[in-house]
Amino acid sequence: MAITRRRNAGKRQEPQKKGKIEKAHFDSGKKKEVGLADLTLLKNISDNDINQNLMQRFKAGIIYTFIGPVLISINPFKDLGIYTDKVIESYVGKNRLEVAPHVFAIAESMYYNLKSYHESQCVIISGESGAGKTEAAKRIMQYISSVSGGSHSESVQQIKNMVLATNPIMESFGNAKTLRNDNSSRFGKYLEINFNEKSEPVSGNITNYLLEKNRVVQQIDNERNFHIFYQLTKNAPENYRSSYGIQGPESYRYTKTCTSVTSIDDAREWNDTLQAMTTIGLSQAEQDEVFRVLAGVLWIGNITFKFNEEENAAVADTSVTDFVAYLLGVGSDSLTKAIIERTMETPGRGGETFHIPLNIVQATAVRDALAKGIYSNLFDWLVDRINKSLNNLNQPKANSIGILDIYGFEIFEHNSFEQLCINYVNEKLQQIFIELTLKAEQEEYVREQIEWKPIDYFNNKVVCDLIENTRPVGIFAALNDACATAHADSAAADSSFSQRLNMVTSNKHFELRSAKFIIKHYAGDVDYELANMTDKNKDQMLKDLREMVETSQNGFLSQTLFGPAYQPEVNKRGKPTTASDKIKKSANLLVETLSQATPSYIRTIKPNQRKGPLEYDEKQVLHQVKYLGLKENVRIRRAGFAYRTTFEKFAERFYLLSPKCSYAGDYIWEGEAQGACVQILKDSAIPTSEYQLGVTKIFIKSPETLFALETMKDKYWHNMAARIQRAWRKYWKRKVAAAVVFQRLWRERKDGNKFAQVRDYGTKLLGSRKERRSMSMLGSREFLGDYLACNDYSGIGRIIVKKTGINDKVVFSIRGELLQSKFGRSSLRLPKIFILTNSNFYIISESVVENQVSYVVEANISVSGIKAVSLTNLQDDWIAINMAQSTSPDYFLNCVFKTELLTHLKKVNNSLQITIGPVIEYRKKAGNKFHKIKSQISPAAPANYDNYKSSTIIVRQGLPPNSVSKKKPKGKPSDIKYPYKTRATGVSDTVRQAVSYNPAPTKTFSSQVSNGYNYGNNAAVAAVHKVPPPPPMMQQQQQQQQQQQPVMAPQQQPRPQAHKVPPAPPSQFSKSSGRTPPPKPIRASKPAPTPPSRKSKRPAPTPPSRRSVVSSPQPVVTPQRPVSHHQPRPVAQQPMVQQPMVQQPVVQQPVVQQPVVQQPVVQQPVAQQPVQAPAPPVSQIPAVPDYPTYKAAYTFQGTGAATELPINVGDVVYITKKETNGWWLAKTLDLVKEGWVPAAYVAECENPNKSVAVAAAVPAAVSQPVSNGYADQVTNPMAATAGYSSGASVAQSSAAATPGPQSVGFGEDLASAIAKKMGKYDSDSDEEKDDDDW
Repeated sequence: MAITRRRNAGKRQEPQKKGKIEKAHFDSGKKKEVGLADLTLLKNISDNDINQNLMQRFKAGIIYTFIGPVLISINPFKDLGIYTDKVIESYVGKNRLEVAPHVFAIAESMYYNLKSYHESQCVIISGESGAGKTEAAKRIMQYISSVSGGSHSESVQQIKNMVLATNPIMESFGNAKTLRNDNSSRFGKYLEINFNEKSEPVSGNITNYLLEKNRVVQQIDNERNFHIFYQLTKNAPENYRSSYGIQGPESYRYTKTCTSVTSIDDAREWNDTLQAMTTIGLSQAEQDEVFRVLAGVLWIGNITFKFNEEENAAVADTSVTDFVAYLLGVGSDSLTKAIIERTMETPGRGGETFHIPLNIVQATAVRDALAKGIYSNLFDWLVDRINKSLNNLNQPKANSIGILDIYGFEIFEHNSFEQLCINYVNEKLQQIFIELTLKAEQEEYVREQIEWKPIDYFNNKVVCDLIENTRPVGIFAALNDACATAHADSAAADSSFSQRLNMVTSNKHFELRSAKFIIKHYAGDVDYELANMTDKNKDQMLKDLREMVETSQNGFLSQTLFGPAYQPEVNKRGKPTTASDKIKKSANLLVETLSQATPSYIRTIKPNQRKGPLEYDEKQVLHQVKYLGLKENVRIRRAGFAYRTTFEKFAERFYLLSPKCSYAGDYIWEGEAQGACVQILKDSAIPTSEYQLGVTKIFIKSPETLFALETMKDKYWHNMAARIQRAWRKYWKRKVAAAVVFQRLWRERKDGNKFAQVRDYGTKLLGSRKERRSMSMLGSREFLGDYLACNDYSGIGRIIVKKTGINDKVVFSIRGELLQSKFGRSSLRLPKIFILTNSNFYIISESVVENQVSYVVEANISVSGIKAVSLTNLQDDWIAINMAQSTSPDYFLNCVFKTELLTHLKKVNNSLQITIGPVIEYRKKAGNKFHKIKSQISPAAPANYDNYKSSTIIVRQGLPPNSVSKKKPKGKPSDIKYPYKTRATGVSDTVRQAVSYNPAPTKTFSSQVSNGYNYGNNAAVAAVHKVPPPPPMMQQQQQQQQQQQPVMAPQQQPRPQAHKVPPAPPSQFSKSSGRTPPPKPIRASKPAPTPPSRKSKRPAPTPPSRRSVVSSPQPVVTPQRPVSHHQPRPVAQQPMVQQPMVQQPVVQQPVVQQPVVQQPVVQQPVAQQPVQAPAPPVSQIPAVPDYPTYKAAYTFQGTGAATELPINVGDVVYITKKETNGWWLAKTLDLVKEGWVPAAYVAECENPNKSVAVAAAVPAAVSQPVSNGYADQVTNPMAATAGYSSGASVAQSSAAATPGPQSVGFGEDLASAIAKKMGKYDSDSDEEKDDDDW
C-alpha cells in the first residue's frame, strides 16, 4: 500500500529505558560481528585470549582488529577484495567507531586529524618480515591520494600520481624474494607527504635506510636478487640487448640462484616500473643510463679469475672485462688493474706508493665491492631524483603525513651484520612505541594529577643501549674499534671484535660464545655470527676502485653517481664512517622525526611460515602477540583515557553544544576555559564518570563519549542550516507568489487573458466540425500548455526533460495514451508522455528499472514532418498524427486536451492540415496502406471517456459542434484578511480592488499571433488565477442581509472543512514508478450546522404542475453541477435569477441518456415568497450516494496499513474508484470508513439502502439529468495520467462546478485565495517537516 506520513509522528513517546542496558559498541555493519572488533572489550586480558580472538576473526576472513587506535593486521597471503574504490568511499568522513577495523580507518583518522587539528601525522608499521608492512603502507598511500582533494588542480593531481608511482620504483630496486616473503623490503623507507593549508598534497620526501647491498652479489638458496634485475633480463627491449648485452637471468652469476617465483609477474612489474619512471619525470636518457649501469653490475659479476705465474689473481676471460669497461666508460686495463691490484701509500711526506697484487679471494671481494658500491650509489641517486620531482612545485607546506615502511624483525639460521642492523632499528621502533603509547601516557596522567593505576611493562631501552652506547661500550662501538685497529686482515679484525665484546658481557641481555654472540631482543633471542662482520661494517669502496670510476667517460657514472654528493662521509677524526655509524644516525633521526608528529600504529602479524592463504599457526602467532606487547597495550587502553586535549581546544571545538557558551555561533563564555568544558559536558548530558579534569587538560574515558560529542556538533550545524533554509524558502515562496499575482493582473489589464485567447483560437480551428465535451465549455478552461511544468526549475517535468535530453523550450506537455497494435492481438492503450517544442514532438515512455524511474524517448517527430492531424466528429479524445513521408508510420494518440494540442501544433507548423470526419485514416506501418478507425455513439460508453475495440471508437453523444464556451465565472466575496501580520490590513483591500478592475483587452488574439505569440509555461499562474468578485449590486444586497441578521459567535461560523485525501493504491502508482496516481476521492466530512436565524433568499423550485415541457428534436442540454456530499457554508443573500432554466423531462431525451439522479436540497429554512407557492418539504432521509455497491466474497484482513479497509464475507461497501492495478477504493455504507480493497475479493450487488431510501423519500421529478462529476472521474482513467495537477485541470473544472467549500477556484476572489495560500506558508506543521531536505 501507499505510504503516508502521520501528522502526530513527532509526538510519540519514547520507550522507557530498562534497568540493565547492555553497553553498546559500534557494529561492523555489513557483516555479522565475529569475535570482538576491539580487543579492549575482552573480558579476560591475556595473550591466549587475544590469540583466540584473532584466530576466530582470521578464519572468518577478517584480518583487521583494533586495540583502541592501534590496528592489528594479519597477512592473509591472498587478495580479499577489500581495497576497492567502493570500500574507500565507505570510510570517507567516518569516525573509527562507525566502521569496521581496516587500514583505511587508520588513514581516515590521520587525514581527519590533519585537517581538523592541523597537526602532522605519522604511521608506524611494525612486524616481522612477511607480515604485510609494505602492503599496509601502499594502502594508506592509496587512501590518502584518493580523499585528499585537489582534483581541480593539475599540480596537486600530479603530486598524487608521483607519490603512488614511488611504490613500483622502490619495490623494484629495493625489494627481493626471501625465504619468508616473496616481496620483502631490503631497505627502510620513510615517505613524508607534505600538505598545504587546504590539506592538499603539494610535495613529498623519501628517506631510505640501510640498503642490503650484500644481496647484489650473494643470495642463499631459494632467494633472489633485487626484482629489477629479473625484470630487465627477462623483458629488456631489443636495443638494450644489443647495446648492453642483456641476456637471461640464468646467464649471470648474480641472478642465477633463483630466476622465477610463482607469485611474481616480472613482465607486468617491468611495465609498471617503466610507467612509474615516466610519471616521476625521469627522461628517456636518464632511464637508458640507469639500465646501462644495471647491465654493468650484472656483467661485473661474470668476471672470473685464475692464478698467474706468481700464484696471484689474473682475469680469466678478458672479453668480459672489456665489455664491462665499455659499459662503465673506462679503460679495460685500468679496470683490470683496479680489481687485481691494491695501491698502498706509506705515511709521511716522503711516503712511497706500492702496488700489491691480490689473490683470487681478495680479487673476488674487490669485484663484489665494485658491484655493491655502484648499485648502492644508483639507489641513493634514484631516491634523490624522486625527491627532486616531488618538490618541484616549491609550495610552502603546513603539515605532513609520514609513512614508515621498514624491514621487520628477522631471525634466520645464519644471522650476520645485516640482521643486527635490521633488528636494532626494530628495537628503536619498539622503544618509541613504548614511550609514546605506554610510558608517555602514564607520565602524562601523573603530570596532570589524574587518578591512574600504574601498569608494569618491559622497557627495551636496555637492549638499545646494549647495541648503540659508546660509554659503556656497546656492540657498535666495539665493532668500530676492531675495524680501526686491525683493518688489514679481516680474520684479525673479527678476532679483535670478539675480544672487545667481553666488555659487554655483564649485560643480562647479551651472551658471548665462541664464534657467535646472542642478543635477547624483545622479539626473541637471536645469535649473530662473527665471521666477516668487520668487513661488512667498513661499507666503503677501495680508493683504487673509486679513482678508476672517476676516470669514466660516462658522465652519469663519474659526475653523478660518484660525484661530490655521493662521496663517503667522514667522522670527527677524518676517517670514513662505518655502516654501523650510518644506521645509528639514521635510526636516531627517524625517532626524532616520528616524535614530532602524532603517531598511529599498525602492528602486523605473519600467520604462518609457509605463506599459505588463510592458514593460522597458533603457536607462531602467539609468539608474535607476546613480543609485540599486545597484552600491555590492551591493559593500558582499558585503564586509560581514549581522548585528551587542553581546555582551550576542547572549549573551542565543542562550545556550540552549550547554550551558555554560544549564541548564534559566537563564543560567549566569560569565565575560564575549564569552566566552559564542565558546562559543555553538563549540557551534553555526559556523566562525570566518563571524564576527568587535569591541570591543563580534559580526559575523556571512552571513545563512545567523544563520538557522541562529535555527532551532536554535526547535528547542531545541520539543524541551524535547516532552520535558515526553511525561513528562506518561506520568504521566497511568498515573494514569488506575490510577484505572480501582480504580474498576472498587469498582463490581464494590458493584453487580456492570453490563455483564454489561445483557447478561443483553438475553438476556431475546429470550425464547428467536432462535438464538444462539457468540460471544454467551462468558462474557466484555459490553454496553459505546459501541464507537466517542464520549463520550471524543479518538478517531475523538469526531471523528464533532463533525463531525455530535451533542451528546447516546451510549448505543450501532458500525459496521454498511445495505441499500440499487435498482429493477432487486441490493440493496447499504453500510457505515454507527450511533449511539444517549437521544433519537435516527443513521445516518451515511463518505466521502473531497478527501483528507479526511467524515461525513454520512443519517438522524436519533427513538427515540420507532420502533414496533418485527423480527428473524428464526435467528442472522443483520439487524434492521429499523419506524417508527410510514407517511410515512417503515423501515430494514434489519446489526449484529453486534444484541441489544445492541435492548436499548438498549428502555431508551430502553419501548414498543418486538420481533418475532421466520421472516420480517421492513418498508417499503422510505413508504406501507403491506410487503416481506418470508425466512430460510434453509444449510451453504454463511459461518461467523459471512450472505449476502443476492433478499430472502432465508442463514445457518448457530446455537445453540439457549434457550442460556445461559457463566460468566465465570477468569484464570491471573502472576509479573509491578508496573512502578513506585520503589514497594514489595507493590503487585502488593495488587492481586491486591483482584481475588480478588469478593462477590456487592448489587443486581439490575431494581433498576438502575428507578432509571435508567447504561450508561457508557468503553472503557478493557473494555480493562483481567480475571477473578480460579484458586481456592486450583489455586494449591496449582501451587506443589507448581513445587517438584518444577528451577529454569530466566532465558534459558530461555518468554515470549510479540511478533507483528508487517501493515498494512492498499492500498485504501479508508487513513488518509484514516476507515474502520476489517479485523482484521489474526497472523504465526506461532517457538515457544519446551519444557523437557525439565517434565512435564505433563494427562490423556491417550481412545483411539478407548473413545470414547462419543451419539446425539441435537438434538445439543448444544460449540465448542472454535480451533487455535493458536503454541507455548503452559508453565503450572502443572492438576488433571484431572472432567466428561467430550460427544463425537459427525462423521457424525452432522445440523445443524452443518463441515469436519473435525485437532486438533494440544502437543508435551510426556505423564505416565504408572496408570488410563488412554497416548495414541498425536503425529506430528512439523506440521499443515497450514487456509487456502485459490491459485496465481499472473501474476507480481507489487510496488512494493518491505515490506507486499507478490512472487510468480512458478506459486507456491502461502496466502490468509489476503480484502479487498473487490482485495487479499488471502498467506503462503508455509513460513509464513515474508507480504504483500498482487492478487486478480486468483491462482487457487484444491489444497494440495500436504495429501496429504503426510495420508499421513504418524497417523490420529486428531476427537471433534467445531472452529470455526476465524481462518477465521471472514476470512470475516466485518463484523468489519472493526463497531468491535470498543473494549470486549469479537469479536477479544478469539476471543483468549479461543485457548490460548497470545494469551489475555491470560482467561489472565492483573488484576495481570498492569496490569503489562504499565504496562510499555508505561515503554518509550520507540515512544511517544516517536509522541506528540510532539498
